[in-house]
Amino acid sequence: MRCTPSRQSRRSFLIGSALAAGALAAGCGRGSTSDTGTFTAAFQGSGAGEGIDPGVNTLFIDEARMKAVYDGLFEVDGSMTPIPRLAESAEPDADGTRWRIALRDAAWHDGKKFTARDVLYTFSRVLGPAQQRPFIAATSLDQVDLSASRAVDDRTVEIVLKRPSFEFLIALSVYGTKIVQDGAADFTRPVGTGPFVFDSFEAGRQFTAHRNEHYWDGAPNIRQLRIVSAEADARVNAVRSGEIDYADNLTPSAARTLTAGSGVTLVSTPGSGIYFFAMKTDRPPFDNPDVRRAVMRMVDRAELVKVALEGQAEVSNDVFGKGYQYYADLPQHEYDPDEVGRLLRRAGVRDLTFDLFTAPVAYGFVEAARLFADQAAVCGVKVNVVLGSKDSYYTDALRTGHLTMGQSGPLPIPNHFASRLLTGSPQNRTKWSDPRFDALYTTAQATPDPQRRAALYRDMHEILHDRGGFVFFGTTHWNSAARDTFQQLPAAVPNSHDWARFDAVAPR
Repeated sequence: MRCTPSRQSRRSFLIGSALAAGALAAGCGRGSTSDTGTFTAAFQGSGAGEGIDPGVNTLFIDEARMKAVYDGLFEVDGSMTPIPRLAESAEPDADGTRWRIALRDAAWHDGKKFTARDVLYTFSRVLGPAQQRPFIAATSLDQVDLSASRAVDDRTVEIVLKRPSFEFLIALSVYGTKIVQDGAADFTRPVGTGPFVFDSFEAGRQFTAHRNEHYWDGAPNIRQLRIVSAEADARVNAVRSGEIDYADNLTPSAARTLTAGSGVTLVSTPGSGIYFFAMKTDRPPFDNPDVRRAVMRMVDRAELVKVALEGQAEVSNDVFGKGYQYYADLPQHEYDPDEVGRLLRRAGVRDLTFDLFTAPVAYGFVEAARLFADQAAVCGVKVNVVLGSKDSYYTDALRTGHLTMGQSGPLPIPNHFASRLLTGSPQNRTKWSDPRFDALYTTAQATPDPQRRAALYRDMHEILHDRGGFVFFGTTHWNSAARDTFQQLPAAVPNSHDWARFDAVAPR
């Protein structure tokens, strides 16, 4: 039998080139992948910006691939609490400067034993000389004193810290801390300890891996995993037709089209996608705190949620991490053109004009940017919406522009501070640098009492809520869909351990 995709299907798959080259060739109709023991999952791609080096790559699709190949010592669960993975346990000494970590009995894909030397090498790589792209966890792990840390034996490592940290397990759970093999330098064919063994990877197209029969946490049920890059329309059409088995991060409108579709299960996880504007605080006009305060009152968050995010979100309040430990519930910033005018006059700024750099890398980005420009115009401010390339947007936005946009998954709040807001943080999109903020973070890490830590983190939130560079305007649901030919599919908030984990997936 010959299967001919519709015109719309052809158009969508041309957008998602990996699907055009791979999934269509694999077969037609429902069960085309499951019949061969292959599970195909589609994620939002980013072209040449994708990668598979766990030390530097940060996109959601990157993380999905790295979850397949690698393990961390710890990862976070759905409440952003660290859980052990390659570590069996970890205990601090009395002053929080020395952690002894017991390691699991695990093996690398090439058969070598996983040992304490691999842990120390991973840390030395992250903390070593910077490369073309910064190591994500360099700030989170900069408290590690490598010269004093040691392998007690093959399955015990002692990590010494330069300063006390009673939340070191969070630092071991974040992006960029997955363990790589001692001496690893070439990540074109990575070797990990994870549930799947690497076969191939082509940025912007697809990744393939096969089942790790000797995985320490149990061999996966499926024989082969394919992760492909595809645009939103392509993901929807492909899961509906059965040409893929799983589609990640669907728009609300796409999710609605699938709710009544036969053979497809839709999962919607609230509190998952955090949308923001990011002001670069190291350059005009956003080096002036009153201009930043004005922008916070220039955004009608409720309208952005209703229109740009199709009502499938909750209004945010420029404070990260609603619902997670250490979240500070502060007075809601409201849209207030009169207050915008007062703050700009106090700043001595007239006829304010600036560019907003965005790209169609996630649903609602361009719509939100244009709607915000209209809201700013009511306040007497001109915002020029500048569209960048979706393939390089996140890299470009980190380095260039004055006001940019972004989307984050959930993170532990201390990790959000460390990776994005401390002076020199590698993902510091707002170029935020505040000595008092940095000092509060250091003090909080050294504080054993959780309630006292919470008070210090609240002080940090209050600083950001008053004059920070982020405008968090909406917290969305995370929609995924899967064919009913499989069961035990992942359903969790992004950045948690269970998100995009396919080793438990099994054919029905």
